[in-house]
Amino acid sequence: MLKLIKFLPWKIKILFIVGSFISLISVIFELITPTLISQFIRLLFIENKNSQVDLSFFNGLINFTFNNAINARNYMIYSIIVLTIISMSLTFGCTSLIVYAAERSSRYIRENFIRKLNTLSLKNISDLKPESLITRVSDDIAVFWEFLISATNVLTRAISMIIGGCILAVMNNVKMAIGLILLVPIILTIVSIMAKKASPSIKKAQLAVEEITKQVDENILGSRLIKIYDLYKNREDKFAKINKTWKNFNVNAGSIFVGIAPLFFGIFNLFVVVLYSLVVHDVISNVATYDTIVRFNIFIDYSFYVTFGVILGAVFISAFVKGKISATRVIEVLNTAEDKIYVSNGKKITKNFDLKVENLSFKYYSSNSNYTLHNISFSLPFGKTLGLVGPTGSGKSILANLLVNNYLYNEGSILIGDNEIKEVNTKNLHETIGIVYQDALLNTGTIKENMLFAKNNATDEEINQALRDACAYDFVYKFEENLDHVITQGATNLSGGQKQRLSIARTLLTKPKILILDNSTSALDNITAHQVLQNIKNKYSCSTIIISQKLPLIKNADEIIVLSDGNMLDKGNHEELMKSCSYYNESYNNQLSQ
Repeated sequence: MLKLIKFLPWKIKILFIVGSFISLISVIFELITPTLISQFIRLLFIENKNSQVDLSFFNGLINFTFNNAINARNYMIYSIIVLTIISMSLTFGCTSLIVYAAERSSRYIRENFIRKLNTLSLKNISDLKPESLITRVSDDIAVFWEFLISATNVLTRAISMIIGGCILAVMNNVKMAIGLILLVPIILTIVSIMAKKASPSIKKAQLAVEEITKQVDENILGSRLIKIYDLYKNREDKFAKINKTWKNFNVNAGSIFVGIAPLFFGIFNLFVVVLYSLVVHDVISNVATYDTIVRFNIFIDYSFYVTFGVILGAVFISAFVKGKISATRVIEVLNTAEDKIYVSNGKKITKNFDLKVENLSFKYYSSNSNYTLHNISFSLPFGKTLGLVGPTGSGKSILANLLVNNYLYNEGSILIGDNEIKEVNTKNLHETIGIVYQDALLNTGTIKENMLFAKNNATDEEINQALRDACAYDFVYKFEENLDHVITQGATNLSGGQKQRLSIARTLLTKPKILILDNSTSALDNITAHQVLQNIKNKYSCSTIIISQKLPLIKNADEIIVLSDGNMLDKGNHEELMKSCSYYNESYNNQLSQ
């Protein structure tokens, strides 16, 4: 909690401090009001309304003398109205300032959260879990926003009301105040116990939110699969189960906190009954005077302020428990030790674009006994084509991600020219190597906007040429809006092949020196896929790495590597592998027969 508060810049902290100070002044004005109102009771006991009136405030600390009761009454009315207006203005001002500061805090934390996310490797993101990251950047930061408001406005008012109310109660009646002062720690202890009891349920509810996010994401992305296999009931039951779990945890936590207000008011009402009994006893015994009734009335008001302050304290504790859990989850991401894959001041690749991989081995965790990739070595001279094949899980995509430094490797080397890629300036590396994934990521917006992500100053002519080379020009210009055709969220208004071709075109727009196609032609028919590869070979000065299950598509590559379980099973050109590699031979013949 403190770490995340310290993380905020001083400009925002000062806003909270000023807001808290204004809140304190507001409470002081509120605490003065009951004393002024109680003076009306004194005026009721004055028999001669035209006689001089003496009013005493705060146990004689402040005294006023008026010519008559009417002047005293008018003074009291005007004073109360002015105090009320000032108090309302201060409350509005401090609330607005604190909410503004909290909004700036949320924005600052979210921006740094996303900035941190961009520096993480795919391994880091996988460890933290995507659904967890979504929950943390949205729900957890929102909960911390609520805590910031509680910690400044609510807590300041709670402390001010409790301390101020107790001091003024003591000044008014010491004996009665002792009971009130003893009551406060008892109630706060009860609240602390209740908050501690609710904490585990709140934490589990946050984890349940992550699972709900994951379920919703799966249902949206897998909507076609759900329809095809009629999985409605299965998915609904699965979602209902986790939704019920989330509800139960929230009900458990809520049922604990919901009892706080009735408990406080019950205790307060019992306390007031005892006080009334004492005053009635004094009245019956003829011990009470009009001053006794005035003081009693003031004491009841201050007792209410103290009790209300304790209730606000309970509200703060509730927000604190939730905020502490959420702040811990947010700071966990901000303090995550990233794999240092982002290089801001590294080397730059300018002339030699030959790719050389030597004795490359990789495993996700150093404690793992098995390697995901083991002892991979190959060379790819500039302008040549390399094919990567192998069964699912053989390590093809991992190798592709290592080539663009998405994962940190510690064994072996990946060289472009004489430069180790993990020492190369990240921006320069991404300008040199372009990669197109199987799952084409297109953002909501127009086709042109998506293309400009790759090159923000690209002309329409450059975009159209890239679309032609990726065999995407024809379908784009069949849309009424052409380049201004709007892509919906998730690109659901495009087919799989259209998405892949747009993704290829976007990468071609950057004119990379090394192009990696990671199963990015899987949704294309063989004729279109061959045409795309032919266009790349004839029109672009680059090396090409093709990862594909379609062996006829890569048979013309200068060299083909066969991977199996992270190991290099064999390598050579098509003719050589047909003779030396049984896996390649069988796979190729099976595909031809189909």
